[in-house]
Amino acid sequence: MVSAVRAGRRYIATEPWHGFIVEPYGKVSTATADEEIIAAMRENIVTIWHPTRTARMAPADAHWGVVDPQLRVKGVHGLRVVDASVIPVIPAGHPIAAIYILAERAADLIKDSWA
Repeated sequence: MVSAVRAGRRYIATEPWHGFIVEPYGKVSTATADEEIIAAMRENIVTIWHPTRTARMAPADAHWGVVDPQLRVKGVHGLRVVDASVIPVIPAGHPIAAIYILAERAADLIKDSWA
């Protein structure tokens, strides 16, 4: 990780970045010794995991899964789940596009159910 921090510093020190990086920010950016960089990372770096599949979608007649294809919680009347937890497979990239698509589909499903 120390080498990655140092490589990142070299990268943003190149000409194309001049004018975009106003000043160093945070303890990781100002640490100089390897031990300082490691300590700053341990203190400041957090995960950006995107939990999915915790309320997995399944066919309506399946005995498994939390929601049906209409995003309705199985066994509960009037409740839908519309977030990344219903996505049945983890996207290869950032999940936001899949979440946007899911939200648009959910809006259509909800409108149709009240039509």
